[in-house]
Amino acid sequence: MYQNPPRFPPVPTPHEMPRSPRRRLARLIPLLTLFALMFFGSTYVFSPEPTIEIQPGFAFAEVEGREVVLVPYERHGGRGMFQLLAQDVFQVRLAAADPATGEVLWDTQLSDQLIWEASVLAAGQRYAYLATDSGLVVAELADGSVVAEGDGVRGLGGTYVAARSAYAYDPESRRVLAMNATGDVLAIGLDQTVAARVDAPTATAWSVRLSTKPSTAVPSEVTAVEAVLNPGSGERITLRKLPFGIPGSELVRLPPNGWPMPVGGTAFHNGRFVVSGGTVAGAATGHVLVEHRRSLNDAGATLSVVSLDTGQVTSSLAIESQVGHAVTNSEGTTVAVAGQTLAVANGDGRIVRIDIGATDFFGSPR
Repeated sequence: MYQNPPRFPPVPTPHEMPRSPRRRLARLIPLLTLFALMFFGSTYVFSPEPTIEIQPGFAFAEVEGREVVLVPYERHGGRGMFQLLAQDVFQVRLAAADPATGEVLWDTQLSDQLIWEASVLAAGQRYAYLATDSGLVVAELADGSVVAEGDGVRGLGGTYVAARSAYAYDPESRRVLAMNATGDVLAIGLDQTVAARVDAPTATAWSVRLSTKPSTAVPSEVTAVEAVLNPGSGERITLRKLPFGIPGSELVRLPPNGWPMPVGGTAFHNGRFVVSGGTVAGAATGHVLVEHRRSLNDAGATLSVVSLDTGQVTSSLAIESQVGHAVTNSEGTTVAVAGQTLAVANGDGRIVRIDIGATDFFGSPR
């Protein structure tokens, strides 16, 4: 009996072949990449920079033969969706900046807490030591990486104290002093990472200076209308009101024995000297650092370098707020912080701003 031959389905043409999931994904990848670039790029362009607030506990150090200033600062927020997703929103960081060139050598994160403060206690040739709200932090000067912190500091361990007031630096013995939770006083030599108990006289002397409780001390004044100009001779300098009702004040030197000597005729409105280490900042270089109003009709703050020879302003820098802290090195270079501004006054009569906290698209320091 005749049977019909078996029927096979028609062979589809290349245009009729079903697309595999892999081929569909390959076509979607460029579109997804373009969308991601547009999305993250637009959020970066139209969002503001993170908020930067420099903390007052900065200090000078030396990194590979270069003098730098170690600057702890807060960075809140992120620019663009990528930074908000990939990084901590609240950061406290430590940067090393060259005051001569403004170059930032490195910048590293210390904490992700909202309210957290760090102060540089001291620096040797290899390590920097910071008192923080989480205890003692030991960091490499070469790159800022943290070597030990909190209970990771050998000799302190679980008895460490999470308070800045429990740590201090003794320049005479070149040691960092620490009080543990049981009230014992220990010491770490510069460029060392192990704490050891001190002798009885040292423990007695430092037990009244250190505390296991957070400090409530009021910070000392960084600016003054009158300050020491020359500690050796006892000479002082003041900002004296101009005569005959003229608005403003002028610089006047006050020798220990002699008549007051006005310096130049420049008028400063609401002027105050920046003081560092008990002496007016900049005096060692033949200058003084004065915080004042920009003019009689402009209440904006300005930081000016003034010549002690002529009384003339050699350089000025607008600042957002009053000076909160200032440090002067042995060569007379002064670094002052005013809100988000880190100002450096070198011995040549110039004052410049160092930008701390600048980041690239991915949030990395630049």
